[in-house]
Amino acid sequence: MLKSNKYIFFDLFEQQIATVHKGTHLFYEMIGNYQDVEAKVKAIKAVEKEGDEIVRRIMNELNSTFITPLEREDIHQLAHTMDSMIDYIDGVADRMYLYQVRQPDPRVLAQANILVKCSAKLIELIRTLRKLDHQVVAKIAVEIKDLEHESDSNYRKMVSDLLNSPDANPIEAIKLKEIYDKLEDCADFAEDVSNLVEGIVLKNA
Repeated sequence: MLKSNKYIFFDLFEQQIATVHKGTHLFYEMIGNYQDVEAKVKAIKAVEKEGDEIVRRIMNELNSTFITPLEREDIHQLAHTMDSMIDYIDGVADRMYLYQVRQPDPRVLAQANILVKCSAKLIELIRTLRKLDHQVVAKIAVEIKDLEHESDSNYRKMVSDLLNSPDANPIEAIKLKEIYDKLEDCADFAEDVSNLVEGIVLKNA
């Protein structure tokens, strides 16, 4: 029996979040072994392009599917919010190379690890869309919020140390502050995805 075309959205969402998770892993590996940075940045860029292609497929399906399993606005917003995560990871990696960051702060590795954990939880969360199980969604959403709070605390410490260091080079501080901001934005997008899924499940359960 052929699967109804409307269920392809779940397949594509799962492919998209798997791509995000791959990107967070590559970024974590880049920070953990900060050598051959240009090649590692290119690998992350390739994953970001994979994500863009999946978003295009979702939008094409949205335009050609008469009956969708979720509200069209929700499908659109969820796809673009997940895409923002991989866009920002790509942007951070790119800036670290272009700004010639010599050696990242150890807390950047901690932030990268949090993003890996967030994206792993988001894989679990996106899978729940097929069954719309609110109890499972609520539990995973709490875990993602806890990770975002951990990221926020780590971010504040990084920025505080950066700006309060008596030896800080103003130009370097501006570069690093931008990188830290965008890393924290990645964690915020993870929580945004979680909130969207929770809202979708509540509307459709």
